[in-house]
Amino acid sequence: MEQETRQQFNYEEFDEVLQELKQNSYDKVGLQGPDGIKPQLIDYADQLRDNGIEPVIIGASTFGACGIADEKAERMGADALVHVGHTRFLHPERADMDDLSVYYLPYREDRDLMGVLKDHHDDIEEEELGLVGVTQYMDRAEQAREFLEGQGHEVVDGTTGLRTTEKGQVLGCDAGAAHNISHKVEAFVFLGSGEFHPSQVSETGKKVYVVDPYERKIWVEPPNSLDDETQAEHARVLKYKDREKWGIITSSKKGQNYMQAVGIAKDKLEEHGKDVYVFVEDRIFEADYKGYGIDIYVNCACPRMTKDFQDLAFVSPKALEVLDEV
Repeated sequence: MEQETRQQFNYEEFDEVLQELKQNSYDKVGLQGPDGIKPQLIDYADQLRDNGIEPVIIGASTFGACGIADEKAERMGADALVHVGHTRFLHPERADMDDLSVYYLPYREDRDLMGVLKDHHDDIEEEELGLVGVTQYMDRAEQAREFLEGQGHEVVDGTTGLRTTEKGQVLGCDAGAAHNISHKVEAFVFLGSGEFHPSQVSETGKKVYVVDPYERKIWVEPPNSLDDETQAEHARVLKYKDREKWGIITSSKKGQNYMQAVGIAKDKLEEHGKDVYVFVEDRIFEADYKGYGIDIYVNCACPRMTKDFQDLAFVSPKALEVLDEV
């Protein structure tokens, strides 16, 4: 079991980072990661301590490198931060993401993705394919491309997106890796699981074949599968179009603090005679926004957040375009 875990959790990459930390004579280093790998953070903390470096663990889970905790680490006296689980995040509004030395250790999922692709590749009908996925499996992208080409497909590798640094990588807030090559392909092959990321790729208007190592099969996300969600947001805007008070929410997290989007949304609402109130928070919970007498909020933080809330109406900034049509 220990050998399997070590293969799964990038010990060689951590050793490289550890050597850099020692070369820079760092005395204290922060550690940050998502829920699924918290035991690994304890293991990394032990290794730091064994090498004369005091570890500080960021207790709150992170959902991506957009929520980099370098300020918290620095407040605790850390000289650097090791962010485990994700690749470097680029802020689309060009805001600074690195005030402290940050080392990224992407998590690679040790599941038999290639076995699924080989067993079920006959399900893929189109000849010209784009290849994208989540970072947990992009270390197998070259193997996947070579296999698909061996089966007679023409394969176009995904690019980097607006927020990503790894070629072909899709985030919940950035499917640019697919959009940038969609005109060259008939369909996409997506390396990963779950519906959230493939649905972003489907907005290219192309079918998405999801090579899912959890379900042990290839399943299809249809083109433009988010159309219903977009229409639902438009309906919310129309429902509350006559309300005077509107809220705008952004996050204090560096990668979710979209002040340009806040400004654009605020201008749009004020053009339509709305009283606009801007809110900011680190971790955003729906309950915090009840009681203000505001029924609808514009989400200028993580785009995924809009899907999570039930009682209040949350919409994306783009949904405000409907106001110009009424």
